[in-house]
Amino acid sequence: MCGIAGRIGLGATEENVKKMSSAISHRGPDDSGVWLDEGVALAHQRLAIIDISGGKQPMTSASGRWVLVFNGEIYNFQDLKIGLLAQYPYRTNSDTEVILAALDTWGEAAIRRIEGMFAIAAWDTVDKRLLVARDAQGIKPLYFSTIGEDFVFGSEVSALLAAGLRPEVDESILDVFLDLRFVPSPNTLFNGIKKLPPGHRVWIDADGSVGELCPFDFHAPLIKHVGAKCDLINQTLRAFMDAVQRQMIADVPIGVLLSGGIDSGAVAAAAVRSGGSVSTFCVGYTENHSSNEFGEARRTAELLGTDHHELHIDPKSAMNIMPVVVRHLEEPVVTSSCFSFFLLCETVAKHRKVVLSGQGADEPWGGYGRHQVAALSGILAPIIFSANKVLPNSMNTNDVWKRLLEAFCSTEEIEKMIGLHALFPGRDRDRIRKTNGSCDTHSYLQPLLKALPANGTFLERLLALEVRSSLADNLLLVGDKLSMASGLEVRVPLLDPIYLKKVESIPGALRRGGLFSQHGKMLHKLICGKLLPKEVTSRRKKGFQTPMENWMKRELGDHLLDMIDETKSFSRRYLEVKYAKTLVEKHRSGRHGNLERQLFAIWILEEWYRVFFDTFKRDY
Repeated sequence: MCGIAGRIGLGATEENVKKMSSAISHRGPDDSGVWLDEGVALAHQRLAIIDISGGKQPMTSASGRWVLVFNGEIYNFQDLKIGLLAQYPYRTNSDTEVILAALDTWGEAAIRRIEGMFAIAAWDTVDKRLLVARDAQGIKPLYFSTIGEDFVFGSEVSALLAAGLRPEVDESILDVFLDLRFVPSPNTLFNGIKKLPPGHRVWIDADGSVGELCPFDFHAPLIKHVGAKCDLINQTLRAFMDAVQRQMIADVPIGVLLSGGIDSGAVAAAAVRSGGSVSTFCVGYTENHSSNEFGEARRTAELLGTDHHELHIDPKSAMNIMPVVVRHLEEPVVTSSCFSFFLLCETVAKHRKVVLSGQGADEPWGGYGRHQVAALSGILAPIIFSANKVLPNSMNTNDVWKRLLEAFCSTEEIEKMIGLHALFPGRDRDRIRKTNGSCDTHSYLQPLLKALPANGTFLERLLALEVRSSLADNLLLVGDKLSMASGLEVRVPLLDPIYLKKVESIPGALRRGGLFSQHGKMLHKLICGKLLPKEVTSRRKKGFQTPMENWMKRELGDHLLDMIDETKSFSRRYLEVKYAKTLVEKHRSGRHGNLERQLFAIWILEEWYRVFFDTFKRDY
């Protein structure tokens, strides 16, 4: 929806906060606003979607106590407006004012009553302090830091850099990235820059001091006993339909990002059933690659009767566009589809301001291969442990086998979870690092364990962990940053808070469909089968893939080798150059498994280092 920024302290001037706001103007090209008081400055860049003429921010509550800047959408604002908050003297039809009504009525407790995707900063003019909060799923980001004694915050890192922060690599957390493929909240790979974790709030005093980060909606629900399967399917379907319906609220036309799979297909089908015409958009590659889903998406659109659009990407554009993608992404993450998603959103933004996405089904429903491994952990662990003693040493060079050993040669739950995600498993992390870091990855994830269902199995707790870490800090980060780079809002009905709580309370084995279900999400597929024909629900899962494996064997591998070799490269500063280059050759040989993720990690670190640090002095 928008971009927000602000500063508390002596540097809270109009000039300074406008610099911060200007740095994120792409998030809200329709309007901008600033609010100033002694020692506090708030700024807002607006993408006008609800109440086009009346929703301007910063906005002050009717009592005059609260001043708000807010990024996102509140899904239940209409229900609150005609229900619990009906007596408030509204001046607009915006969801922004409903948040202010909630703050006037309930104070801090308001954040527990609103449902949506949001990052909120509300200045209390009476107590002279700032309330900052982020939605439970982490769909909308919020970064903060200090400059001297001043507190600064923004929707993007670029707002903080515009405030005067000088970027530095936090080498202490690099090992965490090399383990997990992302950096978990509240940390970033920028030294001194934090991101508010999902479902948390924090108070900042007028002197810039930052209070404790407190969860308000972060814990996973307990696993519940379910009744008849048919009743569960119908109840969950209704919750999904309601989620799509309330995320269709807008004063501008809404589209749907459509692949050939069931997740986006179900979202599109539900959108069509909600009434009105629906436009769908699909992305693929000019070369003939198995990841292309043009035919399947086109067929789904035909069955649903949508107005369908396609975008063809040239593989060479990946190398050309990557610096721009990284500048908007800001945090390195190992999601190789990021540039494809950026180009898709850039095109869609020419037609729509808002789209619905099918993102977010795999983590809660157990749709990845590692979830099958987790479901079979009790069976696999002793087999893998015993097999490792008798199998030839050549197996120890296989990437998949090393990851299985990492996961199941430990009895600790957290170590197993890390092992299933490990980017450089076993001794590979020590080989890729120039110096052995002192970082202990499990200490960064350990605090999350208390948010997982106490009565959950290993699979159920793993799924809950991923929803609260890798989904929020990786995939949703990509979804927000690269769509808002073009002024496009992406909504994710599959992560609607009411729907998600229902899904997460379902036993994991029922969600996946049994121990030996290869692709998982079986219950989800049955639910989607109520909306889509069998020819769609029976399609083999592809995911939003790229031809990265082949590209790294050809010109992109050569490009990466050149980057690593440069005198002031990230690899020369922080990694073992010889080992990094060896990975390219191992990948090309095909004898060590598919190493595209490791190579993509090195590539994005190199691009990130070029874009954000003074080393190269290049203007991308």
